[in-house]
Amino acid sequence: MTTTTTEPELVSGDPIPTDERGPTGTRWWRRPWVGPLATVCAVFFLHSVPRYLTFDPAQSKIPANPDFPLHYSVLVAHVIFGSVALACCCLQVWPSLRQHYPVVHRTSGRLYVFAGVLPAGVTAIVVGYVSPSGLSMQLSTMTTSVLWIACTVAGFRMARQRRYTDHRRWMIRSFALTLSIIVSRILGVIYDHTILPPPVTQNIPELIEWGQTRAGMASWPGWIIPLLIAEWWIVERGSGARNKARLARRRAAAASASSSS
Repeated sequence: MTTTTTEPELVSGDPIPTDERGPTGTRWWRRPWVGPLATVCAVFFLHSVPRYLTFDPAQSKIPANPDFPLHYSVLVAHVIFGSVALACCCLQVWPSLRQHYPVVHRTSGRLYVFAGVLPAGVTAIVVGYVSPSGLSMQLSTMTTSVLWIACTVAGFRMARQRRYTDHRRWMIRSFALTLSIIVSRILGVIYDHTILPPPVTQNIPELIEWGQTRAGMASWPGWIIPLLIAEWWIVERGSGARNKARLARRRAAAASASSSS
């Protein structure tokens, strides 16, 4: 049955996370990853996004598909909407903003969904389908996009139903998939300097084969690894919260028994 209370009622039975109870929640130093996350995202924006804002196909790192004239236009739209999602993602996982500025949190959340993930996910499916980067890259991109949209829609629905714990779980998965674009880029750079260096050749078919192999090898773990970490995080936090709640109930029962005696 859908909960209709105005407070974060937890349908699953888990205790309300401390950082959702108000200004006395988790301190900033308990979330040391927020600053580095924002820094990595800023570096990604500065390094990867400006080339697409020129609207010059020659600046694109992804080769255009000559059989699909709109490929570059859809790709630029995906980059712009994806950048909105990535920026809003940083705001959404910032505990202090969520605690002290809930209106900003809700507004950035709506932007994340409707001006970020949904249009970026749909355009990513199109880009993946017509991508010349190889079948492996195509399948990975389309799979990621469908999961990204599904997790985000589920998280938004949970928030509308005031099932806030379920909302946070789905949005953690969505955020992990949002970060997959950065993780895959990092993996690509690692491959360039380790197991898959660029071939020293001018042979076009060989260069194409290398590029498709690199793209596929970076794309799949690029979203699988963050999603696995997100699932581990959800399970570990859930177990820890349930243990704390159980301990609190035992202490309360012991205190009540002592006072009554």
